[in-house]
Amino acid sequence: MRALLNLKQGLAPTWLLASWDASASAATSFASDLSSIPLDGVAVAVTLSLVGGAAGTLQKIASPNVTIKSLPLEIAKDILVSLVAGLVTYSLCAWQEIPLLLQPGCITIAAYGGSRVLERYLSAGISRMEHLNGQSDKPM
Repeated sequence: MRALLNLKQGLAPTWLLASWDASASAATSFASDLSSIPLDGVAVAVTLSLVGGAAGTLQKIASPNVTIKSLPLEIAKDILVSLVAGLVTYSLCAWQEIPLLLQPGCITIAAYGGSRVLERYLSAGISRMEHLNGQSDKPM
């Protein structure tokens, strides 16, 4: 048992050194990809996300059918959800090369939809990953 523990301890640094090159390469590639994102586009996407999220939150607050237990918590949740939905939509629009005139509307609508939009994105993403792995026709 002690020999196995010593073997594991001896292999850990070797494994770290062997994987270091791939990790460093991936980090460098990721950093260069991030540096290519236009900051002015991100700033516009954040602003539109806040506008869409604020509209959704205000409509929720004004609705007599919705009970809000904690207003500050609800506002904070809606801000974060709208930012995530808006930024993901911004990324998807750039990836799919959606015309620039349509992108602001897509971002604002996605931020307004918030959690509902993110659930759709999650469902579509999981479905796509399963399809890529050849698991789309297999029952769960």
